Amino acid sequence: MSATSWGEIIKEHRPVLLIRPDALVFYPSEGDPWTEKQILSDSKTFFVNAVAHELFSPLSAVMGLLELAKEGDRVQENLLKMERHLNRMQRILEQLILLSKIEQENYQPFVRKIDLGQVLKEVVHEYEQRIAQKRLSLSLEKTNMMIEADEEALKIVLRNLISNAVKYAKESSHVEIKTIGDLLSVRDEGLGIPEQELKNVTARFYRAKNVRGISGSGLGLAIVKHILRRLNVTWAIHSKLNVGTTVFLELVGVEE
Repeated sequence: MSATSWGEIIKEHRPVLLIRPDALVFYPSEGDPWTEKQILSDSKTFFVNAVAHELFSPLSAVMGLLELAKEGDRVQENLLKMERHLNRMQRILEQLILLSKIEQENYQPFVRKIDLGQVLKEVVHEYEQRIAQKRLSLSLEKTNMMIEADEEALKIVLRNLISNAVKYAKESSHVEIKTIGDLLSVRDEGLGIPEQELKNVTARFYRAKNVRGISGSGLGLAIVKHILRRLNVTWAIHSKLNVGTTVFLELVGVEE
């Protein structure tokens, strides 16, 4: 992605946080940008904290539901709930295993040609129940293209971005996923992020004040940042309070 293209995104969408492999640059609505050099997270601290925070909530829920099932109270309903929590734990462990690989100095991403549209459909399918519960409409536009990517890593990135869009979207609103040139855009009509907090949202365990009443660990965007930094991919987050959030992700090897 050329500097000119990112310049156009920044000009049109301030405030915006641009996350390059070597630095984070925050462009406020007005005034000069703020820059911070990216430092790769310490692996042991990252993984111990990630496991504790990410797995504790679904594990506790499963244990509670198991007790109810043992007592014969709404067994089928509770078994289905347990299945959802266990699936969540499986996805968390998949993320942590990939992060463990990425932390290794000899890590080599498995990059190949993949169908972006097909990958997006598979990931969106995982959130169909949540989309229906919130009565959201979701569109995939101009995503039928081939790109070069590590499919395993890309799916984890997309799960985090799409999960956030669905989670923070307002009831009966719209989530839009589309390509703009060589960028993938994921936009929601949701709570948004206060401008003064936008530059912090990719930090581990950080959650903006206006979403702390919604369940979450504050690790999703940190994981995305960690993966994309090692894959040398630039991305950006634009958000306005009570309007919504748009994430722009650089695509490589785009073929229409």
